[in-house]
Amino acid sequence: MLNLADLPGFDPELGDVLDTALTPGPVDITASAPSVTSPTSAPSAAAASAAAAAAPVDTTLLVLAEHHVDGIGWFTRTLGLNGALSVAETVRAVLIAFSWPGASGMLDGGRDRTDVVGGWSLQARRDDRLRVYSPTAGPVGTRLDEALGRDGTGTIVADGYPISVTTAGTMPRDGHTPDAVCLAGSFAPDPGAAADHPAGVPGDVDLAAVNVALAGKETVDEVLAELDPELADLIRAGALYEFIPLLQALDLERPAQVPDRTRAVLAGLPAETTADGRAAAWARIIALSTLSERDAVDAIAATLLGSLGITGPDGAPLDEVQARALCRDSAHRLATCGADAWSSLPGETVATPLVPRCSLLDRLEMYRFLLQRREMASGGSA
Repeated sequence: MLNLADLPGFDPELGDVLDTALTPGPVDITASAPSVTSPTSAPSAAAASAAAAAAPVDTTLLVLAEHHVDGIGWFTRTLGLNGALSVAETVRAVLIAFSWPGASGMLDGGRDRTDVVGGWSLQARRDDRLRVYSPTAGPVGTRLDEALGRDGTGTIVADGYPISVTTAGTMPRDGHTPDAVCLAGSFAPDPGAAADHPAGVPGDVDLAAVNVALAGKETVDEVLAELDPELADLIRAGALYEFIPLLQALDLERPAQVPDRTRAVLAGLPAETTADGRAAAWARIIALSTLSERDAVDAIAATLLGSLGITGPDGAPLDEVQARALCRDSAHRLATCGADAWSSLPGETVATPLVPRCSLLDRLEMYRFLLQRREMASGGSA
């Protein structure tokens, strides 16, 4: 299973943005707007500015969750959660990330233990104060960024088992950023461990299944409906659902802003005519959309082709060079538009495009154009 959190390196420009967003520092989300002396008078510019500054700003919180059971092992997850999620929604997301039995239905009002978590609470410590949130003891509608903030700690108790949670910074978000995404997960068994988790939590981490559960089937279907139909079919065929959060964040509903000359070149992609070649081109386009460095793009594309069951002549998984060789026509066109870096393969005589790689924002627009349905790319509706 491909783990996006393990990619060797994202685009340096994007890294600068994330570094800035994760710089430690207090965030005041509890201040109240100043009162207005007259109910009929318009607020002053200063009052309006203060009110805007006091309003909570939605960000994505990086949440680290750890769960240990003696004699079994350590279960860990890293999540990106919308700070505007309620405590109840946060607990549900964390439990889903652990594939906790019943987690998906815990907020549906059911009482059957096979459908919902039997009991849960969040004990959160912030500013040296301990607060308890649970369906019976505290306001579970409290926002996550109010309960934990960007550097808080807490303990979720589910079915009597503790899960420690720590927020480790924030990242900017917009209306298309997923509310919850599991970025990474692992399980480290205790020495000599042989038993299973008493509550049925699996040791294996299936990020694709977890993120589908976090997004919900309806959201997944909506994202796939915004994609080029050929690509959507490939994602379904290979169960490549770990890329749903990425595709969701790319805002595929919005028509891409691409110059007509560039649009004319990209409109013919994939340029390959064989099924394997076209799949390789789509795999490369998705890999480029992660804004990773060149080596990581090659590795992601090869891994995607492996998930689709595409192998070399000897039946072995494709390596990075073989994956690149399958979609050279598309790669060359991408390079001529500045959307990909070009490097010749051994024995190749194709002229190297003398086009510098475009800016991060321009490349994102080109990838959006390639990924979305053509009706959307041209400004129409699906």
